[in-house]
Amino acid sequence: MKELLNALDEIIVPRFKQRSAILEEPKNAAYPSTKIRKVGKALFCQFDTDELDIFPYFNQTVPFLNSMCDYTIFYPYENTMFVFLCELKTEKVNNSSKQLESAKLFAEFLINMAEKHLNFKKFMIEYRALIFSTSDKRRFSTNVKKDAYSQYQASQLKYKHLKAGRNCYLDHHCY
Repeated sequence: MKELLNALDEIIVPRFKQRSAILEEPKNAAYPSTKIRKVGKALFCQFDTDELDIFPYFNQTVPFLNSMCDYTIFYPYENTMFVFLCELKTEKVNNSSKQLESAKLFAEFLINMAEKHLNFKKFMIEYRALIFSTSDKRRFSTNVKKDAYSQYQASQLKYKHLKAGRNCYLDHHCY
């Protein structure tokens, strides 16, 4: 898996990579920072930035076509590359599915390009969406036990809701 992680690190432009393992909402200073805890190396990326149109080939007027999740984390765990699609929300989590599903398609493209870079070597890949929210009304998954993932019907993407501001241990979500 380190081979795939290194290939991703090679092909992704440095300005999209993040050195810090902290998820923050730059447009909302009151939003709590979430520390990502992990064992070993991971690649943290933030593709959906205001200063760049990430999908220049698509019509900007089509709703949700050009939106993505806030962070993408490529994390090798045992024999699998986990791709965590992280969305930061406040109270309202509606429409996060559209952003996360777009991000999954983009991440699949990146994985395919990295595999091409490695002469089409194939790897075991799992995609998971983590929706961080500040809502007090929602029931959140915990980091302590392996809570079941929910699943979006259309894309089959597995997701769970986590409380923003709490430490997030990636190893606890690798299943």
